[in-house]
Amino acid sequence: MQMLSLTLPSLQSGEKALEFQVDDPPQLQPWIATYRLIPQGEAFCRTVALTTQLRHEDMRTQQAHADPNVARQWAAEEADGGAAGADNINGSGGDDGDDGAGEGGRFQPSSRKKKFVKLTDEDLLVDWYDVLKLEQQDGATEEQIKAAYRRRCLETHPDKQQNHSDELFKQVQRAFDILGDPDTRQTYDSSRPFDDAIPAEVVEEKVFYSSFGPVFERNKKWSSVPGVPSLGNDKTPYAEVLRFYDRWTGFQSWRDFSHLADIEEIDEGMCREEKRYYQRENQRQLSHFHKEEQKRIRTLVDRARRNDPRLRRHREEEEGKRQKEVQEREAFRQQLAAEEERRRAEETRKQKEKEEAEARAQQQEKQAMREAQTAVLGFLGEHGLLEEIATNKLFADRVRRPNVQWIFSKVTSAAAAQKLRDAILAASPTRVPRTDDDPRTKEFEGAAQVEAVLRFNALIAKMEQHCGVNRYGEAVKKAKEGGDAAAKKKQAAAPASPVAAGPEWTDEDLGRLQKATAKYPPGSVDRWIKICDVLRHKFTEEQAMAKVSELTAALHHAGSGNPTASAAAASVSHASAAGSGTPASVAGTTAAAAVEEWSMTQQKQLEQGLRDLKDYKEKDKYQKIAKMVEGKTAKECFDRFKFLCSVNKKK
Repeated sequence: MQMLSLTLPSLQSGEKALEFQVDDPPQLQPWIATYRLIPQGEAFCRTVALTTQLRHEDMRTQQAHADPNVARQWAAEEADGGAAGADNINGSGGDDGDDGAGEGGRFQPSSRKKKFVKLTDEDLLVDWYDVLKLEQQDGATEEQIKAAYRRRCLETHPDKQQNHSDELFKQVQRAFDILGDPDTRQTYDSSRPFDDAIPAEVVEEKVFYSSFGPVFERNKKWSSVPGVPSLGNDKTPYAEVLRFYDRWTGFQSWRDFSHLADIEEIDEGMCREEKRYYQRENQRQLSHFHKEEQKRIRTLVDRARRNDPRLRRHREEEEGKRQKEVQEREAFRQQLAAEEERRRAEETRKQKEKEEAEARAQQQEKQAMREAQTAVLGFLGEHGLLEEIATNKLFADRVRRPNVQWIFSKVTSAAAAQKLRDAILAASPTRVPRTDDDPRTKEFEGAAQVEAVLRFNALIAKMEQHCGVNRYGEAVKKAKEGGDAAAKKKQAAAPASPVAAGPEWTDEDLGRLQKATAKYPPGSVDRWIKICDVLRHKFTEEQAMAKVSELTAALHHAGSGNPTASAAAASVSHASAAGSGTPASVAGTTAAAAVEEWSMTQQKQLEQGLRDLKDYKEKDKYQKIAKMVEGKTAKECFDRFKFLCSVNKKK
């Protein structure tokens, strides 16, 4: 075991040394009155190592409880360790430990390398503990063995024998040679008869403790770690039960199988390569037996865990708790579902009541509108003003039924229907002679006139203006639309904006403006500032923008016959020709051809022809397109196409 890096405390003046409390004190000899263990030096380091190891085991216990499969995984990894495990067991470079027996364990000192020991058959047949008269047998400590050896030496010395025989003395010497050497004693103890049997896979609960308890007690002697717990009884706390299985799951055995393996003796005269070869071979054979031993212990622990009534009861209790929690969660879920169902039912009921109330209100609304219409029809019929002809013509002295139905079909509320009814019923139903001075009768036929009918006709006209559709289903222009058109005409006839006022634009200025607008198309950064730079700051940005807008509109409307637009277009053409060095007559002809009037139908025909012949590469392409355009030649179609391309590029 690798120790942690610690700063060990030292005893100060006046402090007492730490004392060990031994539960099972060794037998005291007559010449020993008392004993005390002071953990100083190596003993103190061993104490720290043991404390660290116990802490590590507690952490492993917590981890094993969190994951039940981790203990089995640890055991499998330790069994697969092979050579490393055998080194630890057989002492060929093992971990730190104490040299003890029984419940205290048997540790191999880390400073001593395990040597391979091969005892003879005669050595294995003799009970060397009985030779030294050790009652503790393989549980005896080194001090007890040494004390027994000294005592037996005095008892069996040849000088004290009557026949001066040294046979018993030699046996004592051989016993001490075997039991006094830790490696030889380990091999001897491992070769003594031992019951390796383990209980069956299934054991009844009433015989569980009697079946497994003695087996665990027998195998405790092989533990290389002291303090291996016992199986306990039915009243053992559950935490102790978990600790028991945790410690036995990680059980490490010091049992030696040298007496079973074909061990080759390593002679000091061998070369280094031969020594290493035989060491590996010996280690390989011992590793096989060690794996089988670990498998046997692991099987014992697994069978005990499966049959342990304490674990079974705990699992049943945990399962009962889990089932109870599941039932509680299910009951809670059902409660939530029931509450949700009640809430949905309540919402559905309220929504249904709301819809029914709205339906009743709509029904009452429609009923009120029907009653208002019936009242108007009854009023007109009662006074002989209703005519049953299925047309929508209006008269000054009578009302046709379709008109009444149409106006009430446009009413959207009962209040509006009642208001309409009251307006008609409040008027006089009396027929009076027609008077041409009344402007309300000019648009209607009839020999007489009735105030109620004229008011009905006025309501019809008002409803048509409100809906935008007359009783024949045709669109009705708003009354204010005529005023808007007049305002537009007035605005068009108004003089130009004062922004355009400024210095006079010469042909040279127009040429510069054309070049600048072509050089700096829309979207350029600081476009109008750069255009003003080209114009040499003769005009402001607003004046340049206004002039460009004016010229664009002039080119757009050049074919409309507007004298002003035509003059502006001519000036643009003249300025373009002057700026480019082309004769004015040629430039004017080109501009006139580019802006020649094209109707919407001709434009659509040209676009359709271009789409149909977009992949046609022959020279007579525009002759074919001209056949698709009414009243245009191939040259005119080609010029129009070039003009549209130039306009598109400028954009």
